[in-house]
Amino acid sequence: MSSPAPKSPELSDKSKKYDRQIRLWGEHGQTLLEAATICLVNVTAVGCETAKGLVLPGIGGFTVADGSTVKEEDLGNNFFLDQSYLGKSKALACMQLLQELNPDVNGDYVEESADYILANRPNFFDSFDLVIASNLNEQTLLLLAERLWEVNVPLIYCRSLGMLGTIRLQIREHCIVEAHPDNRQFDLRLEHPFDALREHLEGTEVTSKVPWLLVLHKYLNVWQKQQTDGARTPRNYKEKNQLREAIREEMKPDEENHEEAIKAVNTAFGAGQVPKGLKDIFEDDACDQLNKKSNVFWIMAKALKHFVIHENDGHLPLPGVLPDMTANTDSYIALQHIYRQQALQDADQVYHKCQEYLKQLTLPCR
Repeated sequence: MSSPAPKSPELSDKSKKYDRQIRLWGEHGQTLLEAATICLVNVTAVGCETAKGLVLPGIGGFTVADGSTVKEEDLGNNFFLDQSYLGKSKALACMQLLQELNPDVNGDYVEESADYILANRPNFFDSFDLVIASNLNEQTLLLLAERLWEVNVPLIYCRSLGMLGTIRLQIREHCIVEAHPDNRQFDLRLEHPFDALREHLEGTEVTSKVPWLLVLHKYLNVWQKQQTDGARTPRNYKEKNQLREAIREEMKPDEENHEEAIKAVNTAFGAGQVPKGLKDIFEDDACDQLNKKSNVFWIMAKALKHFVIHENDGHLPLPGVLPDMTANTDSYIALQHIYRQQALQDADQVYHKCQEYLKQLTLPCR
C-alpha cells in the first residue's frame, strides 16, 4: 500500500477554535480574515447581525460608528440591547457586546453619525477593508457610497423592515484566487508527460507493486498504436472500454494496481487544460494591459497566461498532487517526488514572471 499520510501535528488553541472554517477557506483565508478590519455604521438589528457573522470567525478588528443613544424602541428589535443600556451610547453598547462574542477580536467605537463623519473627516473610512452600513437615508448613503468608491473600500448596505430585507454590495472588483472545485480531477499528464515523468514511466518495469499510473501508461501506449487516427487518449465509452479490456486481459488475480488502473480510465485523462472561465480571464483587457494600479490578481493572471502559452505547450502549471495508489512505498514516493518537483518548477517560473512584470511597472517585488 502507499505510505500513510504523516500524522498531523498538535493543533494550537486558535486552530482548534477555528478548525471548521479553516477547512472551508484554508489557513490563507483565515490569515486574511484575521488581518482585516471593518466599520459598522449604525447600530441596527441587521447591522449587528451582519457584524456578528464576522466577529465570530475571527475578523481582525471592528469599529462601530453611531452618534445616537439606546431608546425603548431599540430593545424590541435588537437582541444585543437590553434595558440596562437605555440612554447610553449605542456605539459603545454594540462594541462591548460584539467583542464579548470573541475576545480575539479588537473592538472600537466612535459616537458620531455617518453624516457628521462624512462632513468633518471623510478619510475616517479610508483605512477599513470593509464598511457595513444599515438603514441610512438616501442622501447619506449616496455620499458614503461615493466616498468609498473613490478610495476603493467595499460597501455592504443592508436594510430590514419587519420580515423584509435587502442587501446590496458595492465593490469595484473582486478576484477569487483560491477555489474548491466540487469534482476534483487529478492532473496526471499521462497523455502529455513532462520529461522527468516520461523518463520514469519508460524506465520502470510494470509489476504488481508499482502505482496504477504506470500500469495505465503501459496499456495506453498499446492502445495508441492501434489507433489509425492518431488519438492520444480514449474519447468515448467504446474507446475507454477498449483500454479497460486490454488491461483486464493480461492482469493476474492478485494485481490490485491493474484493477485500480481499470477504474481510473474515466478520470485519468484531460486535466491540465485551460477551462473556459480561465480563458475569459486571459482574454480580459485587464490581463493584457497592466498598469501601476492593476490588482495583483491581474499580474498573476498575465504571468500564468505567459507560462501556459509560451512555456508549457498550452497546459496549466502542474499541481503536483497524486491520488492514493496501491503500491510499495518506495515506488509511490518516487512518483510523488517527480510530480512535486515539476510542480515546484512550474510555480517558480510563474513566480519569476510575476516579479518581471512588477519590475516593468516599477512596483515593489513581493
